[in-house]
Amino acid sequence: MIKIFVFISFPFLLFSQDTLLPLVILDDVIISEERNGFSVEDFINYVKKDTTFYKGFKHMRYFQHNFKGELNIYNKQNKKIGSLIKHGTHFSDNLNAYIIYDTLYSSGKIFKRNGEYKYYTPKAFDEVFFPSDTIPVSLNINKKEINKGSDSQNMRDAKTIGFSIGTDNVEQNKGGIKKKLAIFDIDMQQYYNYLISDTLYNGYPCYIFSVTVKEDLSKKKKEKALVRKVISFFDKENLNVLFREYKFIYKNWLLDLDISVIVNMDYVNDKHVPMEINYNGFWNVIFFKSEKVDFSLSLSDYSID
Repeated sequence: MIKIFVFISFPFLLFSQDTLLPLVILDDVIISEERNGFSVEDFINYVKKDTTFYKGFKHMRYFQHNFKGELNIYNKQNKKIGSLIKHGTHFSDNLNAYIIYDTLYSSGKIFKRNGEYKYYTPKAFDEVFFPSDTIPVSLNINKKEINKGSDSQNMRDAKTIGFSIGTDNVEQNKGGIKKKLAIFDIDMQQYYNYLISDTLYNGYPCYIFSVTVKEDLSKKKKEKALVRKVISFFDKENLNVLFREYKFIYKNWLLDLDISVIVNMDYVNDKHVPMEINYNGFWNVIFFKSEKVDFSLSLSDYSID
């Protein structure tokens, strides 16, 4: 058993397989190599390469469940100008899946006259959560799959950012974003605190791994940190991600964004699945119309034998 004490004011460097990573260990966290089979260094490397979060979303598509989704769009004065509500059932025979709605309601400025969405965000969420046609489903997974396949480039980038913390493996490099996503790299470590603690979440003992921007940074330096916060709760029993929160803030001549995402996971018959997803975001890309949207999705009644 390894017991590690670190003074918060004097974080030290630990070696991971890729970089020197400064860590602060809170609450006298005890990590048992005998039980968990990893050291502190291994744990950080695991965080970077974790696929359990992605597998949970694979389960979401693979297993039948009910869903309730609501999306709201706001103008620059923060007044709601459109809403979209979708309730229904995601059916799956473990080979293919499709959706049947029992509630489909929209109001305000959601659609163009030709029936297409006026905004990108609802279109993107449909691609992720509400496929318009039958889709193949599988539980097979490999890390390359996140960035391969028939998905759009934007979707592949979103999957990479969402399921691979700290990666710079995105196809686009607009405004230096590719580099700024690599929050574990040596030249990005000056902007962040990397903290490990523990908690009890929904009755599950969890490790908390948090990456947050240093509060004492100058405004100019803080603006270089696109990823402002990533907090993950890892089930101590199996290291599945049970909770994740993202915060992105960035602004330059090309791109202006402020996005928060919170995902709550749980187990249904021992399968790891998403239960609540909340998104609140503003983005403005040059040559495109700005969008301010919040989106909530609750998932229930999974059919898992």
